[in-house]
Amino acid sequence: MSSGVAIAIFVVGILGAIMLHEWGHFWTARRFGMRADRFFLGFGPTLWSTHRGETEYGVKALPLGGFVRIRGMAESDQRLGPVATDVLARDVVAEERRRIAELEQRDLLEVPAVPEPTWQRLRAELADRGTPAATAERVVERTRATAGDDASVDEVRQVLTEVLTTEVADTGRHGDLHHRLLRGDEGRFFGDRPAWQRAIVLVAGSTMHFLIAIGLLFVSFALLPQQVPSPVVAGFTEDSVGAEQGLQEGDRILSVADVASEDFASIREVIRANPDRPVPVVLERGDELVELTVTPAAAEDPETGETVGQLGFFPGIEEERLPLGDALYETFVGEMSFTAFTVGTVESMGRVFGPEGIGAIFAQVGGSQERDPAGAVSLPGVVGLAGEGTALFGPVFLLLILANINIFIGIFNLLPLPPLDGGHLAVLGIERGVNGVRRRMGRPADFTVDPRAVAAVAVPVIVIIGTVSLALVWLDITNPIRLQ
Repeated sequence: MSSGVAIAIFVVGILGAIMLHEWGHFWTARRFGMRADRFFLGFGPTLWSTHRGETEYGVKALPLGGFVRIRGMAESDQRLGPVATDVLARDVVAEERRRIAELEQRDLLEVPAVPEPTWQRLRAELADRGTPAATAERVVERTRATAGDDASVDEVRQVLTEVLTTEVADTGRHGDLHHRLLRGDEGRFFGDRPAWQRAIVLVAGSTMHFLIAIGLLFVSFALLPQQVPSPVVAGFTEDSVGAEQGLQEGDRILSVADVASEDFASIREVIRANPDRPVPVVLERGDELVELTVTPAAAEDPETGETVGQLGFFPGIEEERLPLGDALYETFVGEMSFTAFTVGTVESMGRVFGPEGIGAIFAQVGGSQERDPAGAVSLPGVVGLAGEGTALFGPVFLLLILANINIFIGIFNLLPLPPLDGGHLAVLGIERGVNGVRRRMGRPADFTVDPRAVAAVAVPVIVIIGTVSLALVWLDITNPIRLQ
């Protein structure tokens, strides 16, 4: 696969993951009866949108993410009341009557108590709340016919409520339409729902990233050929004792110290376990079986400090598909598993966003420190690595890096910092904890975190994250990390 194709797949994969993140919030919010009225890909000016039910779906000009708007999460959100109350508010209808009287130069008493613009607003409001067009038109016509032209605003409001009650059943494919029309946002704001439901909505986005990562890892292990080391002598290190004692390139090692295995890791462990001890080796050399006695050289393992045996050869690389059971094991337990990537991501985030990590990034920007090949990268840098790595190592690399970036996004969003999902979770936890104490003390459980306090934390967090991100983007443009 070429690097260009890999980059295109990677970008589409990230955009898809972001939308699935938002879909996690959206689906759980709707499942718990919250009002989620906007679901968009991107930010900025709207390029296209459509309404399905009470929700507007669309695409914006800058495909840098996505968002879902759940009513009640912002302090400025306004509640909808019953349709009859919102549309037929006396002061609003009176103002419409006055405008018509002025426009048509008529006496105010000649204008119907409920003028035509009010009926148009009713149609629009019914549509905004997800009422099917045929049902909305039937509601308007029945209300007008039943109330008559001489009915007052209060009378029309009562008739409309009765018509809505009979026309819209609280069943079928329209779900909670009955509630939306007759009760508005009662019980449908984010803060109206139980804390456990709000918590599920908040973690649903990151959960989607984790599920995506698990799926990608399983696919990569189960369906794509894996490059695995084989017990074949592909080459020798300098001063190799194996070459001195009779091993040759192309030899396939069948057994060491009477331990037979087709797995290089098993053969390697036997060699490591016998430093400075002669061991019998059985080889396959062409069409012949060759028996040797070799003595692995003693060497210190730099990671553990223990003395191990070494013969000094490079293993061959073979491609194989793993059985489903092995693929599942590798997905959750292996060296490149979900668990390993998660632990590594947490450790890396601690290093990058710690004082030393941030200092190192800006030292690299200033040129006083060399770029760390194993250091942090920005999203543009990851895109470049995805293209380069896939061209070198194949589709498995692409799936693994997509899985890794999904794990990073999932964990990052759960950090207890505003404005991240984890910040909202932290606020929820604080409010629940304080109100639990207040309840035990016999005091009203009405404590809420002051939005100004949240903003005081959110602003510096945004500044720090934004500054570090811009620095990494600059590094990835001027001094990118290369795999070769």
